[in-house]
Amino acid sequence: LAAAQEELASAREARAGANARAENEDARRVELARLSGERFQCPPPVLAERYAFAAPDVGTAEAENTQLEKLTAEAENTQLEKLTAERERIGPVNLVAADELAAAEAQLGTSVSEKEELAEAVARLRGSIGNLNREGRERLRAAFEAVDAHFQRLFTQLFMGGNAHLAFIDSDDPLEAGLEIYAQPPGKRLQSLTLLSGGEQALTAVALVFALFLTNPAPICVLDEVDAPLDDANVERFCDLLDAMTRETQTRYLIVTHNAVTMSRMHRLFGVTMVEKGVSRLVSVDLGGAEELLAAE
Repeated sequence: LAAAQEELASAREARAGANARAENEDARRVELARLSGERFQCPPPVLAERYAFAAPDVGTAEAENTQLEKLTAEAENTQLEKLTAERERIGPVNLVAADELAAAEAQLGTSVSEKEELAEAVARLRGSIGNLNREGRERLRAAFEAVDAHFQRLFTQLFMGGNAHLAFIDSDDPLEAGLEIYAQPPGKRLQSLTLLSGGEQALTAVALVFALFLTNPAPICVLDEVDAPLDDANVERFCDLLDAMTRETQTRYLIVTHNAVTMSRMHRLFGVTMVEKGVSRLVSVDLGGAEELLAAE
């Protein structure tokens, strides 16, 4: 009886231990099922099929305990933490990465195409600018030579001798160069326009203005007090040149002046007079018609 009771007690202890282990295994099974659902989105029995590994190769709890006897728990925990950290560094999985990659590649293709179009447009624009600059240089040189030729002739005519010319300065490119006027009145050395006297500067400027009108005629030319710094002799020269310009061009010249000599050489006068005190009146005199009337009488 004592032996039977001792055996019964041992059996009860074994049963209690088995029940405890069963409860532990059941709790572990539930925990593993939860972890499998969180990490792999599937229950443990499906893991072998989904991730293509052989189910018999997975050890049992007893085998795992046997393996754990070979490997210390500290080493296993270190390896687990290392693998977990590597997985965390990878970051969350972007399920729409393929679609985003396709959209980025399509956008890249569009950007490359637009870049090529812009490069082609820039090349065409640079070519057009080069053509325009080349044509502009040719036209500017042609106009410069024409103006310079007229200027030299008119300067000699105004000063009754001497010579003058235009020159590009500071650059060989006409589009970037400056313009300098060199004049040599009779009896003087060749020098820049700024070194001439006031009257000589005025006559030189008149010659240049008329040279421009001969190169590119305009319907009307207005000259405001250009004869103010001139003496009577130079005024006569200016009027002679003005008469020659009226015969050579179709331009109408409007001269604003207070010089009596200049006014006497004009075809028509327009002025303001005060017949009565405080009352201004516009007066127009046709000098050409008056001369014809005098000649008829």
